[in-house]
Amino acid sequence: MNRGNAEFRFIRIIGLGLALIVAACSSSSSGIDKKNPPTGGTPTEFGFQYAQVIAKNGNCDQALPIFICLGEQGAGWELAVHSGGMCALEAAKLWTEPLGQRPGFFSKRSVVSFDKPYFRSKTALNEKGLSLLHSAAAAGWPDSQAALTRILGAAGNVDTDLSEAKLWLARYDRNPRRKIYGSNTLDKDLRSQLASIDLPPASDALWDKKQLMRGLPQDKFCQQLIRTRPQQQGLGTPEQDEVLPGSLPEPETVDQSRQRQQRRR
Repeated sequence: MNRGNAEFRFIRIIGLGLALIVAACSSSSSGIDKKNPPTGGTPTEFGFQYAQVIAKNGNCDQALPIFICLGEQGAGWELAVHSGGMCALEAAKLWTEPLGQRPGFFSKRSVVSFDKPYFRSKTALNEKGLSLLHSAAAAGWPDSQAALTRILGAAGNVDTDLSEAKLWLARYDRNPRRKIYGSNTLDKDLRSQLASIDLPPASDALWDKKQLMRGLPQDKFCQQLIRTRPQQQGLGTPEQDEVLPGSLPEPETVDQSRQRQQRRR
């Protein structure tokens, strides 16, 4: 295949991916301004932006399949996994019946599957949310570590929960990602409440840094959404908790789609 055909094929793939998500912008119920939707970057980046917007507008149940799909790409997608965890917990608060696709979000071609165990009950959604937060926290995402500290460290929880909360608090305070961006979202009262709790021993598996593992998407929607070239899938080497701040990679701020357009001119 010559270069021209290869570029045309890639552009077509990008177009299909964008169309898959843009189709969801046809209704105001999603909270998306169809005249000014999120844009820029690859289909996966667009999909993440779209999920963030509809989640912010109170539609976590519809954003959850996108976050879970994107998180399956593994290392580099910790924020998607964290967002999925928070959305699952939020959807559980509003749960009244098994979740399903609501009109105005996805076109019939998108085939978003809600036939999953964690969409069928309030308990299952809570369990899925905590599982996602644990995955992102173990991979070093500070917001997930903070969220678990709050959830498990809440007043009235059993000793095992409080002990685990103290562990996540310690990992959060030592996390170089948190320190680089100057974040400290855990308040004084929570810290005081956990001050007398003993830290779990170093042998506890929750101390171990575990990078996100890449999964194989089963849904047609997910397969189409993340169908991009390997170097654009956000995969990379995750930071270790002990890494020096100066060795962390710079955040990506370049719109790759714009660069490709400039190169073709």
